[in-house]
Amino acid sequence: MRKVALVNQKGGVGKTTTAVNLSAALSRLDRRVLLIDLDPQANSTISLGIVPHQQKHTSYSVLTGIPAQPLPLSPNLHLLPANIDLAGAEMELSGAIGRESVLRDALASLTGYDFVLLDCPPSLGIVSVNALTYVNEVIIPLQCEFLALHGISLLMRTIDLIKKRLNPSLEIAGVVPCMYDARKSLARETVVEIENHFKDKVYKSRIRTNVRLAEAPSHGRSIFDYAPESNGAEDYLALAREVAGIVAIAPPPPAEVLAPAGRHVSVEAIPMALPEQPEIQ
Repeated sequence: MRKVALVNQKGGVGKTTTAVNLSAALSRLDRRVLLIDLDPQANSTISLGIVPHQQKHTSYSVLTGIPAQPLPLSPNLHLLPANIDLAGAEMELSGAIGRESVLRDALASLTGYDFVLLDCPPSLGIVSVNALTYVNEVIIPLQCEFLALHGISLLMRTIDLIKKRLNPSLEIAGVVPCMYDARKSLARETVVEIENHFKDKVYKSRIRTNVRLAEAPSHGRSIFDYAPESNGAEDYLALAREVAGIVAIAPPPPAEVLAPAGRHVSVEAIPMALPEQPEIQ
């Protein structure tokens, strides 16, 4: 079971969108997925059509000692929702013994999933620390704008510190460039900067700017249920293939691309799995 936290710097864009639609995409690749909403704003919960204040079994209840009872949304996709009660968890956990590992202990017996994805709070408080102590991988969605790169150093230091003191297995699985517009030089330059900093940990998939992605949460649906033919659905399915390590088969070349002898140029399968991750320095 792969446990993945989705985090970004405070005020970052794309975290919840990626959490919801990557979970939905993985479930469509026949992976059993649990999405845990750890944000008091409950954006992932709302984005999937669940009313937060009507939920009894939430991520907050798990943090307070009640066994997890995920809500099934489809055969392969379950949700542990959030509500405003989670806002009090920071204060309630501050005096607890072993406060950094409460979530890990509470979910120790959780089984039956291929992926557990956690939509973390925007601030790096005790709930985020609990998430990073529980998971073994981190995915960082980054908006393709210059200011999105600022503040990432604090997040990296936090991840490094938790790896050293609380969770030696913690690794950065990858960085997802979000709101990408290839027509804008700024977006292309920002991706270059991201690649210079994170090297081969940047996913090949780019989440393009797409109005359907912004509209889907207001309808309580993932992009695959709201606009399955959109660029957003295509991009998140490609990202899910990378995350799951599935080899994507390239489409056949266009008819005009011919070898000198009149035969079509062969196209090999493109490996989409990430390379082995180096240790964080």
